[in-house]
Amino acid sequence: MLQLQTVDPGTLDLLKKISSQPTFLKHRLVGGTSLALQFGHRLSIDLDFFSSEQIDYEEILLNVKSFGKVEVISRSKFINSFFINDVKVDFVSLPYLWIDDPIIYDSIRLASIKDIAAMKLAAITNRGSKKDFIDIALLIGQLGLDQMLRFYNQKYPDGMDMMVLRSLVYFEDAEVQADPVMLVPYDWGNIKKLILDETKRYLKQ
Repeated sequence: MLQLQTVDPGTLDLLKKISSQPTFLKHRLVGGTSLALQFGHRLSIDLDFFSSEQIDYEEILLNVKSFGKVEVISRSKFINSFFINDVKVDFVSLPYLWIDDPIIYDSIRLASIKDIAAMKLAAITNRGSKKDFIDIALLIGQLGLDQMLRFYNQKYPDGMDMMVLRSLVYFEDAEVQADPVMLVPYDWGNIKKLILDETKRYLKQ
């Protein structure tokens, strides 16, 4: 069952519309919103869709215009970002294979926890957002860091473990960011300690 309390009704309605559109049938919802819908740990406001197949920008734009008010944020060969009815939506097409089948509720396709874990570790090497660290702590609790890194290497054969491990203990940027709205008991200090302890344990193996 989806944890629908983690997104507002407008975002959920848009998610359903995008997911049921034939153009986006190869896309899966990833990132924090996908994780929140599966575990209910925090509110999330953005929609991030990934596909391993390329879709033309003009086709994406034509389809999203049918959902309501659209503002183009940025466009490129691989990433196209929009505000759709004031919800930030990314459509990303990259040639990385999925580790596991999607989790499907009605028409909504969610990336598996294995894929989300791999993608969160990849994301942390580019940015150190507080939301990402919170999500990674949840994933460590579900999978353990060892498994997460295995999934990361499976999804990204060209990835670099040491860059991931260094990024996992770099909290400076996250320290100045506001806390997301949490739906479960939360302590930022405990989040950092869990990630630090797991990283140290992994490195000692």
